[in-house]
Amino acid sequence: MVAEATTMRNGLRAAVTARFNNIHIEGDNKVIIQTEQGHIQPSWKIQVLVQGIHYYLQSCAHVIIKHTFGEGNRVAD
Repeated sequence: MVAEATTMRNGLRAAVTARFNNIHIEGDNKVIIQTEQGHIQPSWKIQVLVQGIHYYLQSCAHVIIKHTFGEGNRVAD
């Protein structure tokens, strides 16, 4: 879970640095996706990473975050 949250934060940082502001995030880690959607509170293990993710998301004009099953996310794996 820490690796996925770190990857999301680093990817968002790169996107914001490159001045992308329409972001579409798909991930197969349901806990992280639900945390970013505001459905659940983050685990203490990823709380600082989630704060970083929120920081970068605030720079974006349009954000879509959705869960995809692992079978649909083979490219990332």
